[in-house]
Amino acid sequence: MHDFYYSRLLGDPTKFQPRLGNRYVEFLMSNVNDQKIIDRKIEEADIKGWVEQEGRSDHIADVRHKALHNRTPYLRLLIGSPEQHQSDAKILPLPISRETFEAVRTAWGLPKELLRMMLSSLPITNEFRASDSLGRSITGIMVRSARSRDWNFCLALAYNEATGVLHGLLNGMQAGEIQMLLQCLQESSQELSDHMLLPIFLLELKVHYFAVLLEKRAAGIEEIEYMTGMRHGFSSNPRRNPVKDTERERLLKDLDFDQITQKLTGLTGTLSFCHMTFTSSLRALEAVTAVRIRLLAGQRTLREVDTRITYLRELIVGSQALGGVLSDRTKAQVQTVYSLIGQKDNRLNIETAAASRKIAEISLLHNTAMKDMAEDSRNIAIMTRKDSNDMRIIAVVTLSFLPGTFMATLFSAGFFNFFPGQDSSDQVVSRWIWLYFVLTGGATIIVFLAWFWSSKRQNQEILTVIRDPLAPDNEAPQDEVRAYSNSDMRQPSIPGLWSERSGSIGPGGDIGPITSIGSSAKVSG
Repeated sequence: MHDFYYSRLLGDPTKFQPRLGNRYVEFLMSNVNDQKIIDRKIEEADIKGWVEQEGRSDHIADVRHKALHNRTPYLRLLIGSPEQHQSDAKILPLPISRETFEAVRTAWGLPKELLRMMLSSLPITNEFRASDSLGRSITGIMVRSARSRDWNFCLALAYNEATGVLHGLLNGMQAGEIQMLLQCLQESSQELSDHMLLPIFLLELKVHYFAVLLEKRAAGIEEIEYMTGMRHGFSSNPRRNPVKDTERERLLKDLDFDQITQKLTGLTGTLSFCHMTFTSSLRALEAVTAVRIRLLAGQRTLREVDTRITYLRELIVGSQALGGVLSDRTKAQVQTVYSLIGQKDNRLNIETAAASRKIAEISLLHNTAMKDMAEDSRNIAIMTRKDSNDMRIIAVVTLSFLPGTFMATLFSAGFFNFFPGQDSSDQVVSRWIWLYFVLTGGATIIVFLAWFWSSKRQNQEILTVIRDPLAPDNEAPQDEVRAYSNSDMRQPSIPGLWSERSGSIGPGGDIGPITSIGSSAKVSG
C-alpha cells in the first residue's frame, strides 16, 4: 500500500543525519545457564553488514546457531546515537542514513509507518503482522512515547516466528537512559525468555520518572497553597493551624503574584503532559500485553513479569488519579490567585480614590482661593478705576483753573500797569479785561491739546507693547517667574483675606476706601 508521507520523509535529506555513537546489543541464550551478551559500538557504515550477518566470531556464530536451532529467544537490538534534548517539541533527525534505515527495515520486516513514528512527537502504539525480506512471518509492535526531554523513545520490535529471533530498533534516548535500560536487561537475564521484557522496562522507567515528578509537583502545589493561605484554619487539630490571621495577612501582603502565576502556569503544563504520558503509557501497556499473550500462546508465563505488569498498570492508574487531584488543586489555586489579584486591585483602587478625593479637596481650596483672589482683584480694579476717575476730574479742574490762576498771578504782579495816570474816573473794570480772557482761554486750549496729544501717544505705545509680547519691556524677570513657579508647586495656605471677603465693595456697589486700602495692605504684606 502506497504511503505518501513515508515517501516524503524518506526523500527529505534533513531527516537523516548519520552520527557517531550507534551501538548494537545481542542477547544470546542456548539455555538458562548459557547466556551471552554482546554490547558494542558500531559505525554507521557497518550497520547494514551487521544486519545481514549473524556474527563476527566462530563462538558467537555457534551460539547463535544453537539458539536458532533450538528456537530459543534471541534478541538483536540496534540503539541509535544518544540525543541531547533541549526542547520538548524539537524532533532531531535519525542518526543513520536513509539507505541504512531502509536496509534495517526491509531485513527485519518493519512496516513503513515506523519512519512516521520516529519523526513524530505524538504518542503512538501500533501492533503489526508482516513478512521479512525472505517472506517469513513477523509479529511485532511499535511504541512511540510522548515526546519529552526525558525518556523519549521510539521502539520497534519484530519477532520472527520461523527463527525465534527478536529484532529491535530503539532511538531517541539519552546516554544515561540507555545505560540504565541495558543494566535492567542484564540484571534480568533470567526473564529474557519473555519477548516483551524490553518494552515493559521502557514503559516502567518512563512512568516511574513522571510519577516521581508528579509527587514533586504535589509538594510545589502545597507550598503555593500555604502562600495563598488556603492551607490554614481547616484542620481539627490546632497544632496544624500555627499561622495566625495577622501572619496570614502579612503573607498575602508580601505575596509575589508574578512568581506564583509563573509557577501555576508551569504546573498546569506539567500536569497536562503527565496526563498524556500516563494515558498513552497505559494504552501501550495494554498493546504490549496483548502481543505478549499472542507470542506466548500455550507457554507458561513468568510470574515475576506478570507481577511487574500488574504493578505497572496500577502505578499508571494511581498516577492518573493523583494527577487529576493535582490538576483540580492547581485550578483552584489559579482561581484563588485571580481572586487575590482582584482584591489587591480593589484595595489599590480604593486607595487611589481616597488620594483623588484629597487632591479634589485641595483643588477645591485652590479654586476657592483663586475665586476670592479674583473677586478682590475685581474690587481693587473697581476702586482703582474710581480713583482714576477722581484723578481725571481733579486733573480737569486743575487744568481748567490753572491758566486763569497763572494769568491772575501774572497780571497781579507789578510788571504791568494799565492805569498809568491818576484820574477821577469811576471805572471798576479795566477796559483791558478782554485780554485776560483771551490769554486765559488760549492757554487753557493749548494745555488741553498738549494733554490730549501726549495721552494719545501713550495709548499707542501701550497698544504696541500689548501686540508684541516678545518686546524686552514686556518680558517678566526670570527670578519672578521662578519664584512664582516654586510658590505654585507648594500647597498654599489660605489667609484670612481669601477665606473672608475683603468687603471693599459694600452693599449697593459703594466702595469703602479704608477697607480696600486695608485689604490691599494685607495682600502686599
